[in-house]
Amino acid sequence: MKKLIFSLIFISSANAITLQEAVNKALENNKEILSYKQQIKTAEFQLKVDQTLYLPTIYTQVSQSFYNQTPMTKIPNFPVSFKQSNRDFLKFDIGFSQSLYTGGLTQAKIEASKYNLKATQSFYKEKENQIKAEVIKAYIDVFISKSLIDIYKKELEAVESIYKQQEAFFKEGIITKVDLLQSKVRLAEVKRDLQQAEGNYKIALSRLSQLIGEDLKDENFEPLNIEIKDIPSLDTLIETAYQKRKILDFYKENINQAEKVVEIEKSAFLPKVFLQGDYIYTNQSPYLDPKGNFLLTLGASIEFQTTQPYYKILQAKSNAKKLRFDLQDTKEKIKLELKTAYENYITAKENYKVALESLDYAKEYFELVKEQYTNQLATNTDLLNAESALTRALESKEINYYNLLKSYIDIKKAVGEDIP
Repeated sequence: MKKLIFSLIFISSANAITLQEAVNKALENNKEILSYKQQIKTAEFQLKVDQTLYLPTIYTQVSQSFYNQTPMTKIPNFPVSFKQSNRDFLKFDIGFSQSLYTGGLTQAKIEASKYNLKATQSFYKEKENQIKAEVIKAYIDVFISKSLIDIYKKELEAVESIYKQQEAFFKEGIITKVDLLQSKVRLAEVKRDLQQAEGNYKIALSRLSQLIGEDLKDENFEPLNIEIKDIPSLDTLIETAYQKRKILDFYKENINQAEKVVEIEKSAFLPKVFLQGDYIYTNQSPYLDPKGNFLLTLGASIEFQTTQPYYKILQAKSNAKKLRFDLQDTKEKIKLELKTAYENYITAKENYKVALESLDYAKEYFELVKEQYTNQLATNTDLLNAESALTRALESKEINYYNLLKSYIDIKKAVGEDIP
């Protein structure tokens, strides 16, 4: 199959809005996208926080204490006593504590934060591609509605011309008043269709405005060229989607993170080894010398609240299992999404082909009836019907043309390919 290249052109100017500009504005202004960007920053900061767990803890403390009475030490059976502590004294302590072994807690926390960052980035990319697809389709909808306006305006000119001709024929007594009224009714129908198309154009502009976060009026839009490449088989598309869809990466990274949380909870049952260094100064005892001293401590501790870590482990394992089910469910949804998009594409392609053939027939039919009407071989009804058939054929061609483009975008989004 040869590549199909479609060019959507209805208006162009030096100041025209391009598709890329519309996409960029959406990514800059869309509140949902901005929220996900902020989530990435939050995840990055959390990773930096956890990476500091390898660093020592620095602490210092200073205090001034006051006794009501000076503490004294008395020796039993001897009339002798001496000062045990000064009545008021200063304490100062500065030191560090360095974890030497945490039972895997530190490494597991850092790895969990890395997986969380990757998951957040994957979810952002998924949403970014989704927003891009929505903007492109909304951009195309603007072209659809504008093209239909152009069609109905041309039809209005044609019907007005026919109506004026009918008025002249009626005055000459060539046609009846019924024929004239028939043309007048058709003229009203076309005006109604044009008004509805103009309303749909405003709605399409509003939808695009909402997506890009900027109020659009009757703007100029740069011609849009979309190249539709050959579509592989459905099975190939599904396999590609399983590899490229960022939402699947999101669940995979979340599963990895949940497994690290299990390791974090398990570390509660393991001892923690630490090295602690202090410089301590106090003038509490009048007999203490030196009053300032260095202290180095190597120790180990283990602390947990009865069965709480056990149930936290079960909770983390349950969450990982739940995420695996979510991953499988998402794969099934992607498969269904691709099947739907693929069938819509095939249908749209066939519909467009039929619409092109129908348009050729409608043009030929209209020209033939128009010539016959001029030679008074066809009735007013025949001419209006031919004109209506031509309009419907033009309308069908435009709608099916753009539907084919949108169905192609849906396939690219469902597969997970980057949408420009």
